[in-house]
Amino acid sequence: MIQTKQIGLQEVLSAAIKRATDEKILVSFVKQIDWIDPLLFYAAGKRISFENRCYFADPAQHVIFAGIGSVFTIATSSNKRFQTARDEWDKVKEKAFVQRERYEFGTGPLLFGGFSFDQEKEKTDLWKEFDDTTFSLPAFLLTVKNEKAWLTMNTFVSATDCAETLYNEIVSLEEKIFGESKCALEGSKLTVTSKVEVDPKGWMKAIEKVQDEMKQGNVQKVVLARELKVEMDHHIDSALVLEALRIGQPDCYVFSFDYKGACFLGATPERLIRKEDEKFTSMCLAGSTGHGQSIEESKRNSNALLHDEKNLAEHGYVVNMIRGVLNEHCESVNIPESPGLLTTKNLIHLYTPVEAKGDASLLTMVEELHPTPALGGTPRLEAMKLIRDVELLDRGLYGAPIGWIDDEGNGEFAVALRCGLLNGEKASLFAGCGIVIDSVPQLEYEETSLKFRPMLGALEELMK
Repeated sequence: MIQTKQIGLQEVLSAAIKRATDEKILVSFVKQIDWIDPLLFYAAGKRISFENRCYFADPAQHVIFAGIGSVFTIATSSNKRFQTARDEWDKVKEKAFVQRERYEFGTGPLLFGGFSFDQEKEKTDLWKEFDDTTFSLPAFLLTVKNEKAWLTMNTFVSATDCAETLYNEIVSLEEKIFGESKCALEGSKLTVTSKVEVDPKGWMKAIEKVQDEMKQGNVQKVVLARELKVEMDHHIDSALVLEALRIGQPDCYVFSFDYKGACFLGATPERLIRKEDEKFTSMCLAGSTGHGQSIEESKRNSNALLHDEKNLAEHGYVVNMIRGVLNEHCESVNIPESPGLLTTKNLIHLYTPVEAKGDASLLTMVEELHPTPALGGTPRLEAMKLIRDVELLDRGLYGAPIGWIDDEGNGEFAVALRCGLLNGEKASLFAGCGIVIDSVPQLEYEETSLKFRPMLGALEELMK
């Protein structure tokens, strides 16, 4: 990778064209710009007919990304999908021209996307637009950090390209995007025409099948998910859903991945892994309860959760697994002895923060950590097999790692929860919960109903 400083876009394009021989070279140009609302930037992409977009907001770090267009994709169902993603991204970075005054976390060439929950699960048409590995390099990436903003422009050049022509095309698109980013979000009032829970009785029977396996000592915990289908009378605008999520779920990662006409989006409380230089941060999030009807009742629920044996056991499975992975790949690992609480609008969770230092690659850590017992179960292999056998759902990207990685190997992946898949007027929403031997199916059903609320609430905002 070639780093250049303080020269213009046209000069960088010209230098890259001269260096290009028999293959195209990535040019990535970063500049600081005036603040723009990332959601309006994201919405502008659709108005100028960009099919692929992304949005990722991390409130804890105050970093928001919005990407428009795609100049490079990794889309594969390879059995070695994590290694394939690493190799393909390394090839692009190796000869890339990157212009920036200095490195800023989350700027420059940045891949956004994710891995499916289970590569071995039989696929359905629900997720036909997405592969088991799907990543995209945006043509235009807006990064907002602590009220400062940067624009990264990415393109590929070949030896026969004209720098002036490319420059004019990029600047013209940039001007259109900035112009459209001044437009407020607006949309017609929608009406729900259909809302269907997919076989709730079958889902509760699946819980009983899993518990039969537990009685035989084959597994200790299995996470089972279910689907809620919603249909509106008109196309569902993902930008309006994101606006509702970022207002209604301020303590969560808010994300969207628009790809080939489908849109996967949500508001998840759970980080899988973040890497900045040699510092890793993760979290253990398992065991939850609802808020009460009053502040006092919520306090009682919180205290009960901290002492509930079932939820503490579920949480312990996650802590032990994440500790084991980090101890294997990192030099130092810091995990508190007992959990605290993480409170979101709809739920209260048992929460343990995790920090570590090491030089492992981010995608290696994603591969090793996914799925944690919070989304799969324990033991992992046995739980995953049971999920394939009894769950009435192709999870696709639900419960899977979604996030980004940049040219320095830094990045962050969240666990895709409280989410849905939009396709035209239709939305499929997903929710799951951890099953242990003494779980009560009806109570688990009620817990998943709570977990549908963030997405249902966001869709309901479109009806006002």
